[in-house]
Amino acid sequence: MQNEETAHVVLEKDEVEASKIVARIEDVRVLIDSGDADAAMALCEDILRTPGIPINTAVKVGLLVKELGHTEIAASIFENAYTKLQSVIDRLEDPERALLPAAETLADLGHFDEAEALCRKAIQSAPENLTVAVGYAAFLVHRDRIDEALSVFEQHNDLTNSKFNSAIHFAMVFDHLQSDDAARACLEQAKMYCKTKTQRAKLDFFLASKGMRKNAEDQHGMAVELFDGFAENYDKQLAKLDNNGPSMVFTALEELGLPKTPSRRILDAGCGTGLCAGFLRPYAKELFGVDLSVKMLEISRDKGGYDFLARTDLSEIVTYPEGKFDMIICADVLVYFGALTTVFQNFASILNPGGWLVATVEFENDPKVKTGFKLYPSGRHKHTDEYLLKTLTIAGFPKPKSIKHARLRNELGAPILGTMIAVQKPALVFR
Repeated sequence: MQNEETAHVVLEKDEVEASKIVARIEDVRVLIDSGDADAAMALCEDILRTPGIPINTAVKVGLLVKELGHTEIAASIFENAYTKLQSVIDRLEDPERALLPAAETLADLGHFDEAEALCRKAIQSAPENLTVAVGYAAFLVHRDRIDEALSVFEQHNDLTNSKFNSAIHFAMVFDHLQSDDAARACLEQAKMYCKTKTQRAKLDFFLASKGMRKNAEDQHGMAVELFDGFAENYDKQLAKLDNNGPSMVFTALEELGLPKTPSRRILDAGCGTGLCAGFLRPYAKELFGVDLSVKMLEISRDKGGYDFLARTDLSEIVTYPEGKFDMIICADVLVYFGALTTVFQNFASILNPGGWLVATVEFENDPKVKTGFKLYPSGRHKHTDEYLLKTLTIAGFPKPKSIKHARLRNELGAPILGTMIAVQKPALVFR
């Protein structure tokens, strides 16, 4: 039996706790960006007092402390972290939960040769592990060694049976790292392994986002395949991404001050696995959940949060449940649509006068996006505020009562900003 001094060490022990700390670190970034340095530093100090804070997390906080100008405190954090890491480095064995986080930490500290040694050890130990391969490739991209990063992708693709999905995943990562040539090379590989109609549609998303020629389109089939395949692990994956979409909707309802009386017919449009059902129940006389994925609906049914569930394509009004609704919730769904005119018009047509629409999208703030929305290699669209306001007007809605921005989720460790809109259908229309 191993004693404490010889037992293997992992740096990432609890995914839920880790995601909470990541969210707090992002809060520090928001405070820094808003110019509140004192509050940002106070939050850094509070995070560092977290019992059992992982070494790699402490270093991330130290980088923010350094950015805030407290260089001596940051140096002390870095020195302490490096000493602790060196004391356990021979006991790091798990490729994904120990070697890779330790390598990232060493890179943050500027010890690049030591970091690469751990990356190599990790991928030699688990060459088929996608997370490990992506982590090593990302390290090489940061070192401007793009050809070697592509070599890591190619070696991993030779070992995996899911060559198409692997190529798409690496393309997303390289795009996120702003390595366009590498992303395009992966998409070219994906073309070779693209066999099904829905795979071609998925590939089209990414080809379009990189300005490359598309092959075919079956976006409906792609969406069904994507979410049916994602259903079983959906809640877990969103927890890892620290998904904030339902929380944004919950906060909007609280701020609107709507009475929590079970008097409304509510539609959760794109309900997924039912993440919003719990906080919608106090407002609902009847709670409907609709989604394109039957497997998602089955999970919602097993949880028991809804009165009615139905398979619905939000772009096709004939697939909606019959009758009018007093509230429509649409959390983290519209990102899978580019143009929103049809969906908003469908929502307007089934809302009672005075009914509410509360929805989230990903926030597009790039002034070069002239269409109002843009498809990204994540397979999701971002929408500008101007586009949302214009499209709501076309659908017959007035100016939103509330429009706010906040972190919607994480993507490859970086926060993705979202937009929450709350708009009320006019109770009276004068013509």
